[in-house]
Amino acid sequence: MKILLVTGRFAEDLVKKYASESEEEIDVVVLPVPIAAFITPDYAASFLRENLTKKYDLIFLPGYVQGDVTPVELATGIKTFKGPIHIADLPMVIDLIDEVKLSTQTPASELIKDFAKKRILESLKKVEENWAEALKEGGFSIGRGDARIHIGRGFPMRVIAEIVNAPVLSEKEIQNRARYYASKGADIIDLGMIANKPMPHKIKKIVESVRSVTNLPLSIDSLNPTEILEAYESGVDLILSLDSGNLDEVAESIQNTPAVVLPTNMKEGRIPRRAEEKVEALLENIKYARDLGLTNVIADPILDPPINPGLFESIRAYFLYRQRDAITPLLFGLGNVIELIDADSQGANCLLASIAQELGANLLFVPEFSSKTFGSVFETSIASKMVFLAEKRKSTPKDLGLDLLILKEKRRREEIQTSVDDDKLIIVEATGDDLCEPDPFGWFRIEVDRENGLISAVHYQIKALKPDIVIKGKRAENIYRKIIEKGLVKKLDHAAYLGKELYKAEIVLKINRSYVQDEELF
Repeated sequence: MKILLVTGRFAEDLVKKYASESEEEIDVVVLPVPIAAFITPDYAASFLRENLTKKYDLIFLPGYVQGDVTPVELATGIKTFKGPIHIADLPMVIDLIDEVKLSTQTPASELIKDFAKKRILESLKKVEENWAEALKEGGFSIGRGDARIHIGRGFPMRVIAEIVNAPVLSEKEIQNRARYYASKGADIIDLGMIANKPMPHKIKKIVESVRSVTNLPLSIDSLNPTEILEAYESGVDLILSLDSGNLDEVAESIQNTPAVVLPTNMKEGRIPRRAEEKVEALLENIKYARDLGLTNVIADPILDPPINPGLFESIRAYFLYRQRDAITPLLFGLGNVIELIDADSQGANCLLASIAQELGANLLFVPEFSSKTFGSVFETSIASKMVFLAEKRKSTPKDLGLDLLILKEKRRREEIQTSVDDDKLIIVEATGDDLCEPDPFGWFRIEVDRENGLISAVHYQIKALKPDIVIKGKRAENIYRKIIEKGLVKKLDHAAYLGKELYKAEIVLKINRSYVQDEELF
């Protein structure tokens, strides 16, 4: 295929560089304008009509070009489309040129993003639609009716999101947490009880509260027999957790309910640490559970925190267990690691999900107890799909159309750098020492509403103690445009300040950091 790329003078070198990476026959024509965004479809059509000397199969105009690029096709007789906004995306656009329906109005980079996402969703949808076939690879269902989920090697790992300390939360807090987890991709909502402080009398009400806002399967996280039995009577779909210390007291009642078995006897304080000891104890407890009539058993060798008592040793236990038992579903408790390491959660969650997939895990247990782990349910939900697709494709979890890149990016997009070595160019140092006078039109307090994902600009008249108007929105640009429209800002330095603070608020909502007005983000 012969392709012509149209660009401006500043981007010429980069466009040629990325064009050279393709196996297609690509030429680059540089229009006599400095920046590609200044190119109009009519100007490009006029220029190419007069200067085009070769025949091409396809012409790409820059994605930055405003409007429909059809005039170029009418002028040249060659199919013309918008290319990517960022030159760095050019190789990917060309690689997928036969699979993506290009547009004369929408940049190709946007189409590729949508195409990749659509392809993934269709792939995952087929897995769920063919659940009966996938269950033949091993596993079983959790839940009831249309709300059932299926676990096994034929499915992505399912995410269990824990409502930590559920008995001491208000009904509204429990419901808000359940709604939030459901919206972030959780497959099961776990009701976390309080260790050594049983509250079985609260379980029925907690279950009813969660059931009123979501139909996702529910689990109970408790070792206390009275709480487990009360949860079973209240209709939970999964029991966490059983061991040799409580099996005798609950097994007869919960035989038809899926249950997680540990390698411990918490009643007697027996918690094996070495991998070999864990595996032997877990196999023994699972055999005992099955002898007592439990059919749908899930194994949990217990993932330990890093360093003390040791993450690697616990991963080794999972590996050794899978060598002995390749069938029984596995639970992998990411929260034991993420909550006890001071590092950004998305990378750690994705890496642990990759390890879990390699070990044949089927359930990922995730609390969001501390501020640093806020967002872990969403991150783990995405990670589980990434590694599942990678295994199916026999590839690494890369270039799938899904990612967890939040602060970093796959490729740099800094395409043009202005030269500052011209002797005639005036260079002024910005020290930030100048004092600003108050804006006579008033001042703003910027706030973030995390629950609804909104930014608020609260306006006060000069010397007023109460606000007179609040402007809310999801994007900084929409808010500052509305501020200008309503005449709430007069001074340019105040307008610039508002733009900075509003965009800072938009960023913190995306990356789950705190917003403090007038303080640096990092």
